[in-house]
Amino acid sequence: MRRWDIDERQTGIADGSAMDPQVQRLLDCMKRDGWVTEEPEVHLLPHLRRACGSEWLLTGQQLLPDGVYEVTVSLAGDQEGVHIHRDAIRLLSSVAETVFFVRQSEPGVFDCVTGVLDGDSPGFKSHGHLIRLIVK
Repeated sequence: MRRWDIDERQTGIADGSAMDPQVQRLLDCMKRDGWVTEEPEVHLLPHLRRACGSEWLLTGQQLLPDGVYEVTVSLAGDQEGVHIHRDAIRLLSSVAETVFFVRQSEPGVFDCVTGVLDGDSPGFKSHGHLIRLIVK
């Protein structure tokens, strides 16, 4: 099976284990009690609102019991496909810290983890945010 429309090799050049230590560091921090930062509406929402610009309309936000900050947006234009994905990442990057992970978990839903790991500059204590961006 092809990996994309013009893929002729049908296999890559290596496995992904070169990044295992970095991913494991993130996972280890995420599992710590209290790692998810409080008050995302104070720490994240102003940046997200500014980043919406004329492309997005922020229509809702709520903090879920599991610590996920759910933000709902709608597009002002007629974007589709990979363009929505890339624009969603640009929007989420407005709150990116030294670690930043985004995955489109289903159509129109982007799960994001961002934060600071132990030893990252500028020397803040390890903390993070869980954000679910829902594009309607």
